[in-house]
Amino acid sequence: MRGMVRTKNEITSDIVKRYGSEAGADIVGIASSASFDSAPDGFRPSDHFEGCLSVIILGVTFPEEALTDDTAEYIDIRNAVNVKVNAAAKDVAKQIKNDGYKAKEIGGMGGKYIDGMTRGPISLKHAAEQAGLGTIGKNCLLTNSEYGNLLWFSAVLTDASLAPDEKVRYNICYDCDICVKACPVGALNDINAFRKKECADHYFKMVDKKWKIKCFLCRKMCPHRFGMKGK
Repeated sequence: MRGMVRTKNEITSDIVKRYGSEAGADIVGIASSASFDSAPDGFRPSDHFEGCLSVIILGVTFPEEALTDDTAEYIDIRNAVNVKVNAAAKDVAKQIKNDGYKAKEIGGMGGKYIDGMTRGPISLKHAAEQAGLGTIGKNCLLTNSEYGNLLWFSAVLTDASLAPDEKVRYNICYDCDICVKACPVGALNDINAFRKKECADHYFKMVDKKWKIKCFLCRKMCPHRFGMKGK
C-alpha cells in the first residue's frame, strides 16, 4: 500500500557473511564506507551509492591450474571465476534488499575507459584490504594468508550499518623483489607509483577482435601465490 514503511529485518556482519558463503564466495569481508574517504574523487563508495555505510567484499578463488603457461586457459578460468563472484554479489545484494535495506552490487570486471585504462567504480583490491581480507604487496595484488593472490573480487554497497573487519597487519614482501624483477615493462619498479598503463599495454592484446591476456607473471612468480602456509 502507498505510504507503507517496509519493516527491516535484523542484519549483522555475521548474517551478511553467511549470505556471501551461501552464495559461493570463499571469503567475505566488510569495510566501513568512511574508510574510503581518502580515495580519489569518483572512486569512493559514496560517489556511486548515496547513503552507503558499508562495503561488503566477496572473494572467489582461482584454482591453482590457472597459473600455467597457457594464457588461453588462464583467461577461461579467470572469466569463469568472474562470473561466479559476480553472481555471488547479486545474490547477496538481493538478500540484503529482502531484509529491507538498499544495496548495489559491483562486478569484478568492467567500468569506464579513462586515460587509456578501464577503471571500475571502486578499487576492489583496495576495498578488500580495507575489509581485512589481506594486504597489497609489491606486485600490486591483494594477497590473503590462506588463498594467496589467487582471488577475484566483487562488492556490495549498502546502507546497512555493519561492523567492519580489522585490517590485517602482516608483511608479505619484506626484501623480496621477485615480481619486480620479473615484470617485462618495469611497472613495479616504484612501489609508490605502480605504472598501471604500461602494465595494461603489455598484458592485454587484441586477438580476433577480442582483448586477451598475455602476461600474469606478477601473480605467478609470487612465493605467496598459494598463501602463507607455515609463515
